[in-house]
Amino acid sequence: MEDLGFTWSRLNKALRILRSTRPVPVRDKRPFTFYMMLNIATYWQAQGRNTMTFTQKCMWAAMVLCFNQLLRGNEIAQSSTFSFANRIPMVHSHIKHFGADGRVLCSPVSSADARKRVHLVASSKLKMPPSKCDPEANNLPLYLTGAVGGVQEWLSPATQIFLLQGDCPTVSDAEAQYCVLFPKSRKSVQPISAANMLKVAKAMCSKASIDPDNLGTHAFRVGGMNHLQESGATIAQIMAIGRWSSDAWKLYSRRNRKRLVVWSQKLTQQAQRR
Repeated sequence: MEDLGFTWSRLNKALRILRSTRPVPVRDKRPFTFYMMLNIATYWQAQGRNTMTFTQKCMWAAMVLCFNQLLRGNEIAQSSTFSFANRIPMVHSHIKHFGADGRVLCSPVSSADARKRVHLVASSKLKMPPSKCDPEANNLPLYLTGAVGGVQEWLSPATQIFLLQGDCPTVSDAEAQYCVLFPKSRKSVQPISAANMLKVAKAMCSKASIDPDNLGTHAFRVGGMNHLQESGATIAQIMAIGRWSSDAWKLYSRRNRKRLVVWSQKLTQQAQRR
């Protein structure tokens, strides 16, 4: 290439020229908003949990957990590319459920048992999977809250995981050490794949009359972070829940048209009072 007048020292400049003349198209990924989660929960509440397939139940529990705890999709599902979370996938032994008195509840042994005792679940503690910043999974665990009745039950990660464990129970403590929490099928020991996770999530959106276009596995983390921001959470609280140690959380911030309209109206009303 040097014979053609090209040297490696000019490679960086050449790449910048190529990007400016033929820029790579930017993918516009939408966040998964709270109202999208609410619409899906309302839809399945009306249909009934018994009408859902096991994969849909598994996927819904994963979606609620991702949105509530700002998890990435590859921390729940098996990614086709390398991911620290895939080294130690979430298994049944990673979660403990607690009653209102603080006592540990036994894992459900059947769907009927889970439905009978789900009202006892006040909170749950889930081991955090590995990540780029925490490859050995030494991070603080995830603390989940339970809820029973109404749409709150459908949006509670502790409740949904408890019910999911009833649909796919483990028979012993030894089995709980390797049975994944979000399997790709009822009898599988492999976690659900990221591609299938997104496919099922989009199908559930369509059932609830939600446009599934431009949704990715990162949409739950982005959407959960923006919901915290719109709910008035402080920067310290956002960083703690999302496990950020820098200002990287700002990359997830999205402009919310409805929220901007509300603030614009407040400014106009204040101006009119003067």
